[in-house]
Amino acid sequence: MAPGSGWFGRRRRRDATPSGPDAVQEARHPSATAAPPERVAGFDGPAQVRQTGVTVLLVSRSDRHDRLPAMVIAARTAFGPEADVRAVAYVADASPVLPSPRGVPWVRPDAVDGIGSAVNAGVVGGVRGVLVVVDSTVGVTDQDLQVLAEAGAHGVAQARVWLADGSARHGARLLRPGALPWSDDSASVVPGDDGLRSTILTARDTAAAATVFAADQPALAMPGRALVPAPCLPDERTTLSAWSRAVADRTDRDVALVWALERSDEAGRTVDAATVDAVSAWRDRAVDGTGSVVAGPPVPPWGARPVAPVAPTVSATEQLAWSLKIAAPAGPEGDGWGDVHFAAELAAALERLGQRVRVDRRDAHVRDDDGADDVTLVVRGLDRVPPNPASVNLLWVISHPDDVADTELRSFDRAFAAGPAWAAAASARAGVPVRTLLQATDPAVFRPGVSSGPDAGRVVFVGSTRGAARPVVADAVALGADLRVHGPGWEDVVPESSLGAPSLSRAEVARAYASARVVLNDHWPDMAAGGFVSNRVFDVLAAGGVVVTDPVVGLGEVLDVPTLAVAGSREDLAALLDPAYPWPAEASRAEVAARIAAEHSFDARARVLLDAARAERARLRR
Repeated sequence: MAPGSGWFGRRRRRDATPSGPDAVQEARHPSATAAPPERVAGFDGPAQVRQTGVTVLLVSRSDRHDRLPAMVIAARTAFGPEADVRAVAYVADASPVLPSPRGVPWVRPDAVDGIGSAVNAGVVGGVRGVLVVVDSTVGVTDQDLQVLAEAGAHGVAQARVWLADGSARHGARLLRPGALPWSDDSASVVPGDDGLRSTILTARDTAAAATVFAADQPALAMPGRALVPAPCLPDERTTLSAWSRAVADRTDRDVALVWALERSDEAGRTVDAATVDAVSAWRDRAVDGTGSVVAGPPVPPWGARPVAPVAPTVSATEQLAWSLKIAAPAGPEGDGWGDVHFAAELAAALERLGQRVRVDRRDAHVRDDDGADDVTLVVRGLDRVPPNPASVNLLWVISHPDDVADTELRSFDRAFAAGPAWAAAASARAGVPVRTLLQATDPAVFRPGVSSGPDAGRVVFVGSTRGAARPVVADAVALGADLRVHGPGWEDVVPESSLGAPSLSRAEVARAYASARVVLNDHWPDMAAGGFVSNRVFDVLAAGGVVVTDPVVGLGEVLDVPTLAVAGSREDLAALLDPAYPWPAEASRAEVAARIAAEHSFDARARVLLDAARAERARLRR
């Protein structure tokens, strides 16, 4: 979904109830069986705005209408008996739909889907010079509304809000680009005593003027002329932050904090892909603070993590603490995964550059102590891993690119992909740079060596059946090639004479590649289409071997070497597996191996990643 289109682009239904300054309705009781809430994603064109007056929009979760009659009276007391007061009910957190109280000027008879939809439904018919929005969980008097309206005439303003447990919600602060905005979640007053009421009254009288990045509570006001549709996100705080920030940008002012109010309850947090997109839109904004934060636990269902400020730490060395996140499970079950070898060789390369590295498998993607990580590098395979907003976050897509959503790319500080074609398409689609970073090899393991052993002079394939057909192996069997297959699951797939070892060490794999006449390789279809060259190709070439692979988009632009050939058909494969095929001599193979070692080693990749981490670290803490 393109940024903006999902929030603001959907048109109001033709049968939507009219609303506006002159189209206010009294309550109608809903039917016993309430229909699903209607999603109202925006309104058509700019809202009509009167030059003067105040519109008070009361938004109420569908099971929290008790305060509404008193709030209507407060609004009419504040702005006169003909005041423009409206109410809209909304469903959130699977709230039940209770009967609507009489005497409330409902804009529409039925609840809509979420607080963003409630705002949009309430303003679709136009507003007066100032719009005041207050939720039914916020206690307000006529004086409270007057103070909000006065502040909202000049720009976006939010009241300082205290919850029943004493915690504060004094506006959203952008502590770190791309992270969920922060408001003080710590309790400062013991629940149940008189301290909370005293704190609110004191804050009303003594609060100094302050500004914040955005509003985070439904107790705010704004000039009607700056009104834009509210985003329809499942997370209330992000909805209000994104909406108020967009309005504030139109006024060229920050969001002002005024007065103080009490809120009886607050919506839960739900962070989905659209919420992450809204937050990611602020990735280039200046931060409020030092950029040093601590991350909280992931918020369902997407897994983004809230942040809180901490004192900055200054490292006396260039050593950074890295966490490499991979999809392999912990223990013996995951030990044979290619991700494990990939991460181990990359970690060793980073350590040779003076870095401190740990590899976190699937069970440790989020740790209690990950606030000490300077860099989180997700080596993206099967699992999507939530970024750690307390660190620099790098994403390196090396496989299964079809599983990677645009939202995921936008949530990282930098994204890399091992497929140039996919990287280019993803950059255009997601609106953020996705840089090409090919897979790699370890020349300390894969290097030209002896050509003797059981694989010498044979066609070799190393890998599992993957539970799916591997056409390159099936074609080699059909052609009667002198095939030798290493890996699990091949007993009933290839002739017994072609069976090798069910598993090989890395050193044994390197010897097989160096001694084989030809090594076979293939790719998942989405990887081939995206230009993702398997690390097996780099390993074979670094070992001084020759490799025959299936077609990969852009392969010739990435690797133009005489020891690599593409078989686009069984006929091509037959020619390349013919013992008489003129593959390069040993000297040429050694030259290719030296080039691969220099250009496509994990050391080369580690230098790129370290440079990126340092640059992002400097940007985030500027």
